[in-house]
Amino acid sequence: MKKVLLATAPKEALVEPNGIGGNWYDRTDTYMAWTCAVDLPDRLSVTCPATGLRFLKHNVPDVEILEYPTWSQYRAALQAEKWDMVGLSFYTWSTPVAIEMAKAAREAGVREIWGGNYGVLSPGLDRYFTNLVKGAGEFALHQYVYGEPLPRVRHPAMLGESSFRAVGSPVGYLYSKRGCNIGCTFCSTPIFNPKEEAIYMEDMYAALDEYRDAKVAHVIIYDESFFLTNHLAEQVVDALAERELPWICLTRADLIKGRIPELTDRYMDGAIIGIESYRDKNVADVKKRDDVYNVRQTVRELIANGRRALGTFMVGFADDTVEDMRFDIEQLAAEGLFACQLTLLTPFHGTRLYRQMEHLVDEPDLSKHDLYNLVWKHPHMDRSEARELLAWAQRKVNDPDRVAAKIKQEMKEKVRRRFADRGAGA
Repeated sequence: MKKVLLATAPKEALVEPNGIGGNWYDRTDTYMAWTCAVDLPDRLSVTCPATGLRFLKHNVPDVEILEYPTWSQYRAALQAEKWDMVGLSFYTWSTPVAIEMAKAAREAGVREIWGGNYGVLSPGLDRYFTNLVKGAGEFALHQYVYGEPLPRVRHPAMLGESSFRAVGSPVGYLYSKRGCNIGCTFCSTPIFNPKEEAIYMEDMYAALDEYRDAKVAHVIIYDESFFLTNHLAEQVVDALAERELPWICLTRADLIKGRIPELTDRYMDGAIIGIESYRDKNVADVKKRDDVYNVRQTVRELIANGRRALGTFMVGFADDTVEDMRFDIEQLAAEGLFACQLTLLTPFHGTRLYRQMEHLVDEPDLSKHDLYNLVWKHPHMDRSEARELLAWAQRKVNDPDRVAAKIKQEMKEKVRRRFADRGAGA
């Protein structure tokens, strides 16, 4: 059996000291990154474990993992054992630090150094890594460690914490499938993992039972587009409802439009929808399979049914001017979203968008390729204008008072539902 150490980028690389608006944020905290331009006491927070490493450890239990270590902890671990292989999980923005980690492993005498996660799409990595794994790595890792194939992937329980203004509650993370082949030109997933590998329902039950026992506020379904494989999504929703587990999913607007009342009855708490732009030309250019009207109608349907409407929105398409974006952001703010991730259009390596825009990309520092820095020559705004626009947009759209009111409303609703359920069972 091979001795393997798996690690993420160290904590020192995970805290961005100069985020949008000049504020720091933790990259492992999803909502904190979304709202980093907002004053710290008013930021949403939802911590997320290193889900890729958790899957690997759950399916190849004899590997050791270092989840968000410090640099000193990583270096100490390299010296603590004679490792057959060190595997590093990293994103595009953490590629430079992953290269330094690979060098440190080589200096410690490790011969096999693997790279995983979306960062493996970055160029020029072959000189630092002996193997770059695209997609889910459980099968390759199991074969390497035990010398035999993994029968199928089991789902680990993965807990984080959601909080706002010092009030927090546990959340659980779920994947019913991983990968996506829809083909939006800006998205790295169809390049990294186009297989859409489904997880067997029975291999999710243990995780769902643990979430129920932990009394999570909701389960966050991290599929790239939940409901795209309808029969599987329906089974997952049934399993969540049976356990009375509220849930939030990532999905496409057209896949849930008209279904919000029914899904609300089945414990839906909300949805994260790729809005991306309020201009149909922009949406068509990146091959999003939806239109602005349908997206806005779905957002309004979520809100009308008391659900959390969350979104993602990209600033800085080639035709966008600062004035255009200010107009669109005003409209976005008026929708009343619970929260929105506003980012700059970023052509990531390997994507069709990158191939179309490669001649415009002018930022060699991969640590800047993080969705919050302009990395290409935009015809209507420079880098500082783009950052200032994004900071203003974050504060405009992510209103902490609206979040507070929504959370208060949800708490009252859940108390009423609990009493109603008790009355029905009496």
